[in-house]
Amino acid sequence: MQGRRTLIMLLSLTLAATIAACAADAPAAGVRTLEAAAAGASARDAGIARGIVDSALPIETLLHRFRATTTDTPSVLTGGADSPEALTRALLAALEAGDTSAVRNLAISRAEFAWLYYPHAKWTRPPYEMGPGLVWLQISASSDKGFVRLVRRYGGSRLRFESLACPDTGAREGPNVVISGCRVRFAAADSATRDLQLFGSLLNRDGRYRFVSYSNDL
Repeated sequence: MQGRRTLIMLLSLTLAATIAACAADAPAAGVRTLEAAAAGASARDAGIARGIVDSALPIETLLHRFRATTTDTPSVLTGGADSPEALTRALLAALEAGDTSAVRNLAISRAEFAWLYYPHAKWTRPPYEMGPGLVWLQISASSDKGFVRLVRRYGGSRLRFESLACPDTGAREGPNVVISGCRVRFAAADSATRDLQLFGSLLNRDGRYRFVSYSNDL
């Protein structure tokens, strides 16, 4: 129990540090975007707190409680794209247009995490066993930080897609396939071609792809 309390404290500190890092990275023109990201993180943190208190409960109970905080019960992935390349092209197009809502909507939602992703993930089984609230806190904090950096660096810039390199196979988790380690070759405006990780893992479910997070190496 003491170990879990220590983990919770570390995650809370990580969330605070993430928001502070985003603030340091954000330019004046991106203040509203940053505020929205920080507000979203704070709201999630408040909602998750109830589940953390009872973190010694079985995963099934924690998942039931976490799902009760969502307003939707999706049975399939919607939006996104039908291939990793199409999803990446959509990301670059949204960044070029400065459409932060479109960027957000390419990643899985809290409800999709609760109903489609988490139930089949390694976090539901030993030795990785961890409740959905803590997993979502980690994913969303890292994604928020990556999202702000993406918008800060490339929002409103002309972007040219060249190629996408992903591993040939992903990790099979029930009906899901999770693909990690993709790198994007692209050019911004008239600059040289870059080869970067612009997002974390991809979720493939029934041939539909969405980003799990925007964790990146910017």
